Amino acid sequence: MACTKYSRLPSLRILHYMPTNFGMTGVETFILQLCVAQKRLGFLSTIAIDLRSREEVGRIANENGIAVFDLSEGETLTSGRQGKWTQLLTRLRRVRALGKLQRLHDVMHIHAVGIAGLEGFLASWSSPLIITHHATLSWYSKYWNLVSSITFWLERRYADRVVFPYSTAAEEMIGRGISRSQMTVIPFCVDEAAFEGVALKPLPGQLTLIMSARMFGGKGHMELLGAMGQLHSQYPMLRAILIGDGPTRPEIEAEILRLDLSEVVECLGRVDHRQVPAVMRSGHVVVLPSYMEGEMFPLCLLEGMALGLPAIGTRIAGIPDIIADGETGILVEPRDLTGLARAIEKFIVDTDFLERARMSAQVRFRSRYGAGAVARAYAEAYKLAQMGSKRI
Repeated sequence: MACTKYSRLPSLRILHYMPTNFGMTGVETFILQLCVAQKRLGFLSTIAIDLRSREEVGRIANENGIAVFDLSEGETLTSGRQGKWTQLLTRLRRVRALGKLQRLHDVMHIHAVGIAGLEGFLASWSSPLIITHHATLSWYSKYWNLVSSITFWLERRYADRVVFPYSTAAEEMIGRGISRSQMTVIPFCVDEAAFEGVALKPLPGQLTLIMSARMFGGKGHMELLGAMGQLHSQYPMLRAILIGDGPTRPEIEAEILRLDLSEVVECLGRVDHRQVPAVMRSGHVVVLPSYMEGEMFPLCLLEGMALGLPAIGTRIAGIPDIIADGETGILVEPRDLTGLARAIEKFIVDTDFLERARMSAQVRFRSRYGAGAVARAYAEAYKLAQMGSKRI
């Protein structure tokens, strides 16, 4: 597959701020791939992030010539009453550090909302500000409090652009007072230079499923195993490769044993992101039966599509925007084991459909989700933020 040609744009300095820390997730992967694409366009991107438990961000950034500022340096983890004062002091120090960094950049790009992004708001008081939402309104509402109300008010009042990966998420936020004129819809992306090539076609009766997701409640690992348990005796060449680690891994491995799927399901654990494309090329369909609250626009589906893998996903959040049902994959209802099993079986028995979906998936990826196109869309959002900045 030919890589996108990147013509250089006028130089722009962007500070990406990622305040939350849940380990290495799709958010960090997206930021890294966006920064790499922005560098190809001639932009200078810096990532401000707490590297604890996600040192991989620093390594990947360093390999690609992306500057990283580690926010964890000098910070201590405490709890209780004394911990609250320490947390306040930590936040104030972060504001100061971010403020110094922001003076060297043209735009602050925050990758979180609510209280998590508060330091970014304060540090960018005199600079254009853009915010990307990485979770659904239902997830934010679950943890809503007075501080959330204040920070969302700040977002409505002072954010120059607010970006959502799909239109329904943007529409939901209108009810929270964000105006349409502030909003931009830009999907998440995958670096087409890293995810190039095409996965091999399966042999008759063969199908290998790829599930690349953190092993966490709601991602749908158990549902996938349940569906495979229904199909295993009839389709012995059906296999699955699980990429990822997390707190529910012991339960998942126990379920594999209980269903007698050890010979056909392989748990790889955490895989170096540079090796993910090669693992995905060994499969034929990417699957994510997620029902997790907060799931938004899963990168794993885009990664599979980049390599010509059709997708099976659930009708939640942005997944229906990614998968064209019946064209690039199949949509099923959350936690519907029978529907999931039927979708898997469809790819095994209908080889013509599989081949059409393979081609359509890669075409859809190239037209919508390549990092080059997304980086250009963000460049336009930065330009609009600079032109109409609300900052003082």
